[in-house]
Amino acid sequence: MVHASSIRTFGRKAGRMGQHLQKLDEVSHRVEHNNAQEKRQNKNSSGSAPSRGELDDLISDLEEDEEEAIFNRVEFDDDSDEHPSLPSVDDVERRMMKIVCAMEDSFRSIRGAEPTPDLFDSLQVKAYGETVALNAVAQVVITSPTQASITCFDPETAPSVRDAVRDMGMNFNPLVEEGAVIVPIPRVSSERRKAIVKQLGKTAESTRQRVRRIRRGAQDVVKKGKDGKLGPGISKDDAFRVGKEVDAATEKCIQALNDVLEKKQDSVLVV
Repeated sequence: MVHASSIRTFGRKAGRMGQHLQKLDEVSHRVEHNNAQEKRQNKNSSGSAPSRGELDDLISDLEEDEEEAIFNRVEFDDDSDEHPSLPSVDDVERRMMKIVCAMEDSFRSIRGAEPTPDLFDSLQVKAYGETVALNAVAQVVITSPTQASITCFDPETAPSVRDAVRDMGMNFNPLVEEGAVIVPIPRVSSERRKAIVKQLGKTAESTRQRVRRIRRGAQDVVKKGKDGKLGPGISKDDAFRVGKEVDAATEKCIQALNDVLEKKQDSVLVV
């Protein structure tokens, strides 16, 4: 029997990280996701643990924006119409959460013991003369721990879906049956799943470092405010307040990151 929880249409991309992620910037989330799609499609994460090279590919999905940890380029000048300001805490949190979302997206195509529709989240299909997301032409159902069925809304797109699954870099050998694409999914050994968990941890640590660099960038500006270097319009009390709020936002984002990591690692190790 196919459980309802095993059916997914992919129309929603919201992160599943709990209440504290409701303020995520959804637009930034989608941009990060789209930029990483092609790289994730070329990874082989089904039958073996990620190699060092595959880990490098995963981290490259989270390539840093040189501007993400830079705040307030303006220096105080009595003769200038432009004056420096303290960092916006909302902006700081948005930048941090954008990175957490990118990490979560990079985890979607990493599978463990039990397959999920997430494996096909980034799949792009050539149909009707253009490249479209899988959810535009089909629905995925996990029919067993070793098989997925992709039902095409138009049976004529089934060969294109089959080819896209075959070429997604996971060593799948899909078959077309009556307008549906049947995907046998090999099991992953316990040893390989443990290696995957270790690699996920390394990627999460790299992401934590980026979050902390954003914090440092914001706090560097806050320190100037505390030292009275941002001009007379910014009080030391305001600077201290913003500094505390930046730290609180950092803790919130690190907790969100840890939640994503723990949930993914648990799903990889589950028997």
